[in-house]
Amino acid sequence: MKKSVILNTLLFILILSNSNFAQSNKTALAFSESLEQEKKLEYNSAIETMVGLKDSTTYEVNMRLGWLCYKAGYKKRSLAYYSKAINIMPNAIEPRYGFAYPAYQLEDFKDLIEQEKKIIEIDPNNKTVNGNLGSVYYYSKDYKNALPYFQKIVSLYPFDYDNNLLLAWTNLKLGKNIDAEYYFNVVLLYSPKDASANEGISYIKRLTPNNELVTNAFYKSYELLEKLDYKGAVNAVKPVYDKSSYFINLRLGWLCYLAGMQTEALGYYKIALELNPKAIEPKFGITYPLELLGNKNELKAQYEAIINIDSKNTTAHYKMGVLNYSNKDYQSAFAHFDDIVKLYPCDSDGLLMLAWTNYQLGNTTEARVLFNKVLYFSPNNASALQGLTLKAIDPTKKKTGF
Repeated sequence: MKKSVILNTLLFILILSNSNFAQSNKTALAFSESLEQEKKLEYNSAIETMVGLKDSTTYEVNMRLGWLCYKAGYKKRSLAYYSKAINIMPNAIEPRYGFAYPAYQLEDFKDLIEQEKKIIEIDPNNKTVNGNLGSVYYYSKDYKNALPYFQKIVSLYPFDYDNNLLLAWTNLKLGKNIDAEYYFNVVLLYSPKDASANEGISYIKRLTPNNELVTNAFYKSYELLEKLDYKGAVNAVKPVYDKSSYFINLRLGWLCYLAGMQTEALGYYKIALELNPKAIEPKFGITYPLELLGNKNELKAQYEAIINIDSKNTTAHYKMGVLNYSNKDYQSAFAHFDDIVKLYPCDSDGLLMLAWTNYQLGNTTEARVLFNKVLYFSPNNASALQGLTLKAIDPTKKKTGF
């Protein structure tokens, strides 16, 4: 057995021996056991393990039972547990996501739509849920109601394959052929031989011919990318370069980043940003070369810009939180990690960083609770175990020195 594993196990035993953490550790042990049972596909045993806690009021327990019942095929029981979790934390997105799994399989579309609309109330720019709602309406042939959901996503992520394709078909179904043609052409840039896009185009009397040179250049870049020939992929697109094309600049930004040409990547992404300043997609793109170039001020500015557009974007909040934490600005870091955990209370990464931020702020009681919760979802998490053994967290124990 590796030394680190032995150390983590010993630390876990030490924590279990402290009566102050008895109930929390009982819960952590049940979670750990149920996770092992789930890995073996022993869903009924995992359910029994969690039910054995005799705890019907804790959010995390209801979330876990909702998931296990769904995996075991008990869809209605799963809905009941997720509903309890929603009632406990009505402003969290996480349990409403969970509710959608059994609701979809039960074809309970009324409740499914209701929960997803609640998510949109909390997080209006949620990409996944906007796409889900658009799809539900589209496949119900309610194209008018489907349209705004796909439009919302594509306004933020203009080069998204799935939603461009569905937006193209939705426009086609509504008789908006000019718009349909535009979005089918975007899809063909992403997937030059896409069967669905080509089928859609076949129903339209084309008003503008597809730019075969650009489509072929993109196709060649995908082929070279599969061979890990990043510079070759860059060179495949450069002959058709058009400074006014958002998609070409976005593509070259990504390819240059992969090719290790970070300054060039930055330049192309900046042009894409200028061409579409309200899109989130190029803002995330530009963070990749910025991070490698070590430009923390501009990196922070991009994450702030994303949050200004999409206030519930947990990726941007996490990145901002980490930047603030590394700069020892713990108060600012706290706000970002707290936002994540409010939306996703079972997110182990968010919980862990919120725990350490509380610790740095001297909130040791809150930190201890959060470190224990991390162990529910990530048993033997070395960082959480370290936090629980620090003197400031548990005064009865000596610092471990790591």
